[in-house]
Amino acid sequence: MAQEQPSTGLPVLARRLLGFGWRIDRERPSARIPYFEEAAAVFRSLLADGSDEHLGAAAQAIYSLGLQYSLAHADDRSLAAKGEAAVLARRLNRHREDGRKEIKILGAFAHGLAEAGRFDRAVTVQREVVDIYRAATGPGDHLSPTGLAWSLLDLAIYLDLAGRTDASLEIEREALHLERRMAEAEPSCPPGLVIWLAGVSLRFADTGHPREAGELLDEAIAACDLLPPEGDCVNFGFHQGVQAALFARSGARDERSGGDGAIPIGVSPDPRALRPVAGVAFHWWAFSVREAYRAGREAIDDAIFTTGDPSALDPARLAGLGTLVRRRNIRQSVAFDCAPRPFNENVIPALAESVALERLIAAARPNNGPRRLIRSLTDQAMGHLVAGAHSAAGEALREARDLHVVAESTRTPTTRATTGGQD
Repeated sequence: MAQEQPSTGLPVLARRLLGFGWRIDRERPSARIPYFEEAAAVFRSLLADGSDEHLGAAAQAIYSLGLQYSLAHADDRSLAAKGEAAVLARRLNRHREDGRKEIKILGAFAHGLAEAGRFDRAVTVQREVVDIYRAATGPGDHLSPTGLAWSLLDLAIYLDLAGRTDASLEIEREALHLERRMAEAEPSCPPGLVIWLAGVSLRFADTGHPREAGELLDEAIAACDLLPPEGDCVNFGFHQGVQAALFARSGARDERSGGDGAIPIGVSPDPRALRPVAGVAFHWWAFSVREAYRAGREAIDDAIFTTGDPSALDPARLAGLGTLVRRRNIRQSVAFDCAPRPFNENVIPALAESVALERLIAAARPNNGPRRLIRSLTDQAMGHLVAGAHSAAGEALREARDLHVVAESTRTPTTRATTGGQD
C-alpha cells in the first residue's frame, strides 16, 4: 500500500510499525528499535516537502523512538531523538492554542538534557513547559494546575542541579502556593497536600531555611488535623509516588561521595551504569534513582546485616547504620510497585525501624542536635499518610515540629548565621 499509494499508505504503514513495536518483546527494547526507526523515517519523508499535515504524528513517533533508545541505554541517540521531537513540537505549537499545545515532548527533552548533565539547557527547556502551563488559563485559574505543579517541581530540580539554589527555592514556593490553591478547591483536605508540605519542609531545612521548614511543619500538622483519623487508599498510587519523590530528594546528600572521595555503599562507581528506571518519572531519577539504584539495595542490605547489634555500636558506627537504613528505605519506597497491604507490611515497619535508630543516635550524640531524628519522623509521617494512617502521621509530625522548635530556641544568632540554619 505504501508503495502503490504513498500519500495514504505511508502514514498507515508508520502507524502499524509503531503499534507493532509497542507490542513485541517488552523485555528487550533493542529488538523493538528497528520498528520505531522505520516509522520515524517514514514520517521524516512525509515532512520533507515542508508540509505540516503529519507534524503531530511525526513528533510523537520520534519521541517514542527516543524513549526506546533510552530503555536500551543508547543515551546519545535518545537525546538526539528527543531534541528532534522537541523541534517538531515547537513547530506544532505555533499553530495551536495554549490549552492544546504539546508539552510532554518538551518535558522529555528537558529530562534527557538533565540526564546528560546539561542542567542549564534543561532549565531553559523546562521553562518553556512551565510557561505553556502558565499561559493555559481558564476563568481565573490554570486549566491544568496539577500539570503546572509537577512542571514547577521539575524546574526546581533542574535549577538545583545547575547550582542555582535560590532560584530553585523560589520555584518551590510557587509550586507550594499552587498546591494550596488546589487544596482550597477540594471539599476536604487531600492527603497529598500534607505529604507535599512535609516533604518540602525537609528541602528548606537542608538548604538552610529553618524558619520556613518549621512553618511548613506547622502547616502540615494543621492540614493533617483536618483529615479523618483513618483514611482509604483510593489514591494510593499517586500518594505513594509523591512520597517516594520527596523522600528520594531528601536523601540526595547521602548518595554523594564524602570529603574523602569514598563512594557510598550501594552507589555504582560507573556513571554509565546510571540508567533511567523504566516508567519512573524524572522526579525520582534526579537523585540517582536508576537501575543501579535498585541494584545497590542488596549491597546496602548486606552492610546493614553485618553491622551488628545497634546497642553495641559506638556513636560513629551507629550514625553510619542509621544512614544506611534510611537509604535502604528510600530505595524500598522508590522501587515499590505493589498494593497498599504490602506497603503497610514492608515500608511502614522499615520507617519505624529508622525512627528507633535515630532515637538511639540522638541519645548517643546529643550535641549534634535533632536534625536527623526530625528528618526520620517526617519520613515516617509521609509513609503513614500514604497508608491512610492520618492520626499516626499527625503524631510523628508533631514530634518533629516540637524537636525543631526546641533546636531553634537553643541556637544563638551567631550559630544560626554560621551554620546556615542547619544542625
